[in-house]
Amino acid sequence: MSYEQSLVAAGAQVLAFESFGDWQGSWVALVDYRGERGWVQGSFGSCSECDSFEAEFGWGFDEHTETEVQYQARLASFGESYLGGLQTTEQVLAWFGECSDWDTDAEDAVLWIRETEQTHQAA
Repeated sequence: MSYEQSLVAAGAQVLAFESFGDWQGSWVALVDYRGERGWVQGSFGSCSECDSFEAEFGWGFDEHTETEVQYQARLASFGESYLGGLQTTEQVLAWFGECSDWDTDAEDAVLWIRETEQTHQAA
């Protein structure tokens, strides 16, 4: 399971998803959600103390602690926490632009966002 799957479980159609970084970094997704199209973003890490998905779910569904239905409900709730405020392309580009002084992957993210926006405008 992943951040992307949590967005889907929450009812979003994920049009594009990409992560930037290795052991830690950022992820960004273009989604359609409740009749709107926009961007959501977050960060990830390599352990449960620095990665909210891993802190919440560990390494995935555990049939000994909950049912699949309970797990899917938690997954959807987690995804909804990212979908509350969809960002415009300008907003998400500005955020990564502000990070470019210290985030070595920010430039790659900006390029991917621009390419993805162009691809999905033409569709």
